[in-house]
Amino acid sequence: MTRPTTNAAARGRMPAALVPRAAAHFFRLLAASGSVSWAAKRSGLSRTALYYHKKTNPAFARRWADASELGVARVRDEVFRRAVVGIKRPVFQRGQMVGKVKVYDNRLLWSLLKAHERETYGDKRPQREGGAPFDLARRLDAADERIAKYEAELRAAARQKNS
Repeated sequence: MTRPTTNAAARGRMPAALVPRAAAHFFRLLAASGSVSWAAKRSGLSRTALYYHKKTNPAFARRWADASELGVARVRDEVFRRAVVGIKRPVFQRGQMVGKVKVYDNRLLWSLLKAHERETYGDKRPQREGGAPFDLARRLDAADERIAKYEAELRAAARQKNS
């Protein structure tokens, strides 16, 4: 099996062609996990070569999107299971397992509620446009103006007192 090197793109060379069997294995792993890094490592392919082929080969990009969608759905199902159905965790006493207890992940449950009922459980703060919570330069300029005005008032009050 040909293993494309990660440095090929950095040296200006095109990554090696992917072996079809390895690419198919990558897509199966991506569909099972939703993780590109994990699927690439387990299939013996470099992420650089995979992203290169995704960018340059539309059929490869479609298979990638389909596999990724399946992987995300699988992760979503697992999140739902842990939040709603729960998972059994072992209970130990004096070093011995004495049973299991069902545990629900409340953080995941809240995340599901926020995703599906955003108007009720989502962030209540208004979202600003532009990403930054405020314009720092504008606020600093306004603060400088307020300070200058305050200092001018102090000087005027001192002049009146001395007159």
